[in-house]
Amino acid sequence: MGMFIIDEIHYQPPKESDFNVMGGAGLYAALGARLFRPPPSSLEVGWVVHEGHDFPSLIKATIDAWETNCRFVPTSSRPTTRAWNAYEPNGFRSFRYMNEKIRIDETCLTSEQLQSKTYHLICSADRCISVIRGIDRKRRELAEADPDGVQSSSTQKEKPLFIWEPFPALCKPSEMGNFHDALELVDVASPNLDEFCNLLGISLDLDQPSGWSLLRQKCAELIETRRPELVLVIRLGGKGCFVAQADYHVRLPAYYDELTASQVVDPTGGGNTFLGGFCIGLLEAGESNRGERFKQAAVYGNVAASFAIEQVGVPTLKRLSPREELWNGDSVGYRLKKYRERLAMRVP
Repeated sequence: MGMFIIDEIHYQPPKESDFNVMGGAGLYAALGARLFRPPPSSLEVGWVVHEGHDFPSLIKATIDAWETNCRFVPTSSRPTTRAWNAYEPNGFRSFRYMNEKIRIDETCLTSEQLQSKTYHLICSADRCISVIRGIDRKRRELAEADPDGVQSSSTQKEKPLFIWEPFPALCKPSEMGNFHDALELVDVASPNLDEFCNLLGISLDLDQPSGWSLLRQKCAELIETRRPELVLVIRLGGKGCFVAQADYHVRLPAYYDELTASQVVDPTGGGNTFLGGFCIGLLEAGESNRGERFKQAAVYGNVAASFAIEQVGVPTLKRLSPREELWNGDSVGYRLKKYRERLAMRVP
């Protein structure tokens, strides 16, 4: 549950600017899930797009081609949320909104989307708490309105999983109290390494063994002070991810390593796409033990992220048959197989 944004991106000369680039956390999270859900299963991927009066027809056609459960919310009185991006000489990407943003919350969801098994949230701690409580309330209302129906049984049968991506600007020590409150409600919290360090007021050098030791220690302390069921997934960019639970932790490398880093064109959206894939990996893992379940979810996340960072914007979908497709000319299933084989060959 994140926003859809149309980006314009400016580079250092002589590279020309890009306009009308699909972006936003909601888009990339949906992409991460959609990669593993070809039609007709693609309809299991639910998300929301606010469609302003200037919404480009080419972008609408691209989203429609994914065949997801996307709810377009018309906002004809205003333009679509847009953002300005610029790459500075040091590679840093500046960002600012060009108009007022429209947030996604539980009131935007359809009845079908309220029956989801997993939710990805990117927001502040306060908003995370509010949205989760709102979803719980709407699910109860849905069940009460049709006590003998399918909706009632599906919404009451099991609690959905909430995967929370903290809002980067609010990952700071002064927010730790609110962060702790949100951790009481979510199943997975996933800041990236910089956000994790900023939140705790520490620095970590993962090029040194001591850095990994401190990362394990801080994750263990955070889980111990909250509740043992909590899972932390620290996204590490080019170094992959670190999955921490009360009695288990594992580090997984990024799909593109030092030898294949040239395949990375633009890391924007990689973390959001990771978490979209992570959600599908959780569902695919089923009832396997907790350690393996969340490890598999991270495997899906790393493979999903690899597709997001190979270009500016989203990867290109090519449909070969009703149930067979390629993204950027590659099979998602084949890439998943290759990555699992790499992991199997690693020395513990």
